[in-house]
Amino acid sequence: MKRAKRTIVIIGLALASCSGPAYVPTATPTTLSVRILATTTTYPLLQDLVAGYKHSDVLLVVQSAALNWETVYTQLVTGQYPFALTAFLPADAGLWAAPLGYDGIAIIVNTANPTPALTLDQLRSIFQGHIKHWTEVGGPDLPVAVIAREPGADIQLAFDALVMGGRAISLSSRLALSGQSAIRQVADLPGAIGYVSLSQLEPGVRSLPLSAQAGQQPVTISVETIRDGSYPLRTPLFIVGAAPPAEDSIYREWFAWMQHSEGQMIIDRWQRRSSELASPASTGP
Repeated sequence: MKRAKRTIVIIGLALASCSGPAYVPTATPTTLSVRILATTTTYPLLQDLVAGYKHSDVLLVVQSAALNWETVYTQLVTGQYPFALTAFLPADAGLWAAPLGYDGIAIIVNTANPTPALTLDQLRSIFQGHIKHWTEVGGPDLPVAVIAREPGADIQLAFDALVMGGRAISLSSRLALSGQSAIRQVADLPGAIGYVSLSQLEPGVRSLPLSAQAGQQPVTISVETIRDGSYPLRTPLFIVGAAPPAEDSIYREWFAWMQHSEGQMIIDRWQRRSSELASPASTGP
């Protein structure tokens, strides 16, 4: 996978008051270098967390890269980078982790597909290739076209853990190498189904309500249903590293900021950019 790299420089200015001028440090700001990876799903959030971090006398220089989870993990354990932001963390990773909140996996279909909702069992059967036609799940007279994500992406690994349980995806599935690619393919093909992060939803597709099992009320993905745990496909957001940050390091200060009000507001905004594109809550078939 092609690596996306960016060095971001932030100079934070503290406001003395709402009506007064911005406070400009009289001394030369301290320059602090930060190196942090992100998975392909969380890289836009990392950019927001970099841009939102303000400090009156610090020049924060951030070197970052967007990679799939397997490459992120390798670079952490070999010491190439100290920390990473991810929406997937296997139980046996053996890494230090600081929780930041939750994201969610939106199941997307074409806007012309009126299928009201799916259970997780139905979703699994669709991606396995056992359900081949939308009429089998109360949908339109269309063949199912599965859009799968690239192996090793954090969202693909999370989908495998939450939905597939290690079962193979249909060999006839089409591959999407990014969330944007998944959306384009689903938008262009009436019978297509795929998945993206809540933060990646765009016009041209709609998200299907899901129920954990048959007989339960389907739940639509949203910031609120992810937060309260009622939506069944939610994934944790973590800062991870081979070891915790040093007590007096900029990393520790920055990560603590992410976990408190200002950082949490940025995470909330990142998710809400697209949450209004999710379909209204369904009452089920």
